[in-house]
This record gives sequence, structure tokens and C-alpha cells, in this order.
Amino acid sequence: MIFPTYRFEDPTHDDHAVTMGGWSYLWAGLLGALYVAAKGHHRQIGKAVLINIGFLALYIAMAAAASALAPVVQLGVIVLLVPFLVILQGRAMIRLIRNGFRRRGWWVQRA
Repeated sequence: MIFPTYRFEDPTHDDHAVTMGGWSYLWAGLLGALYVAAKGHHRQIGKAVLINIGFLALYIAMAAAASALAPVVQLGVIVLLVPFLVILQGRAMIRLIRNGFRRRGWWVQRA
């Protein structure tokens, strides 16, 4: 699956669980480090910011490369690549969050 769903359970509290699925990838891709911080993984923010900077460089490189193309082709390239990069960034952020839950000792289940 492109967007696996994860369920994180706190072993010390039976009623405390977090589920992350399809929409989480979109929000993580759009918000990046802010999404990681909102999920309470403050130790992962440095890594998340570096990932955001890397993807910003990719966006800038994509815009620079597309500017040499014809306008119609340029639009097509941007329309196809921007969602792809958002998805890749979302997967990277979810991976950081997943690893953060594992380090805390939470149970991670792929649903």
C-alpha cells in the first residue's frame, strides 16, 4: 500500500492510542516539521526541519528546471511533481513519527 495505516498504543495506558492513515500523510506532507511537533515528537523536530529544507531545495530545483521548458510542458511537470513531492515528504514525516513512538516504547501495529 502507498499509505499504510499505523496504530500506536501506549503500553502504560490501555485507552491511549493514536491512529495515522491516509489523511495523515497529506497533512504531514503539507505541514512537515509542524506536523511532527503537533504529534508531540519534539526530539524529531531537528530531523524534520532538515527534511523540509531538503524538499524545499527539490521544489526550487524543479521550478528552475521547469522554467527552461515550454509553458504547457512546464505546467504539466509542476502539476505532476508537486503532489509526488508532497507524498514523499509526508511518508518521511510519518516515518519520523513512527520511529518516535517506537523509541518511547509504544506498540506499533500496521493496520
